Amino acid sequence: MANVHDSVLDEGVSRSRLARVYAEALLAVAAKTNQRDEIGDQLDDVIRNVFATKPEVEAFLNNPTISKRQKEPLLREAFAGCAEPIRNLLGVLNQNNRLGLVRSLAAVYRDLRDQHAGRLRVTVKSAVPLSDEQVNQLKATLEKSLNKSPVIVPVVEPELIGGLIVQIGDRVIDTSVRTRIQTLRAQLMERGTSYVLQ
Repeated sequence: MANVHDSVLDEGVSRSRLARVYAEALLAVAAKTNQRDEIGDQLDDVIRNVFATKPEVEAFLNNPTISKRQKEPLLREAFAGCAEPIRNLLGVLNQNNRLGLVRSLAAVYRDLRDQHAGRLRVTVKSAVPLSDEQVNQLKATLEKSLNKSPVIVPVVEPELIGGLIVQIGDRVIDTSVRTRIQTLRAQLMERGTSYVLQ
C-alpha cells in the first residue's frame, strides 16, 4: 500500500516539477517578447472562462484515450485568441501528452510573474464583499509590513459572519467572528469540564 501512495506522491511531485519547467520556459519567451503580463492574463482567462465554465473542454484535453490529432481542432478553437507563445506551448504539451498540466502551469506562471514583479498574492476571505476603500487600506497596510506589492484575491464566505481571514503564502491571520465563536465555545467547554471535575 505504501508503494501505491509513494507512486501517487511521486507523480504529483513530478507533475508539479513539469508544470514549473514549462511555466519557466513560457515566462522566458514572454520576457523576450515583452508579453509577460499579457500571457499571464490570457492563461488566467482560459482557466476562468473556458475551463471553469466548460469543464468538458478540460476533461477532453486531459483524456489520454483521445488522440493528439483529435485534440488539435479543439485546441485551436479554445485558444484562438491567445498569444502565439501560448498556442506554441499547447502544441508542445499536446505532442508530449501533457495537456493535463495546463491548469497547474497557469498557476505556476502566475506565481513566477508575481515574484519577478515583486508582487505577493494575498487571499482575503470576508463574510461580505470588501469595498474598494477597504481593499486599498488593506493593500497599504500589507505593503508596509511585507515590503512587497500585495495582489489582493478576495473570497466571499458568508459563514465567517464578520472579520477577515488573510492568507499570505503559508501564514494565516484569522480575525473572523466564526473563529472567535469557536474559540470561545472551546474555552467554555473546557472550563465547564473543569468545574464538573472539581
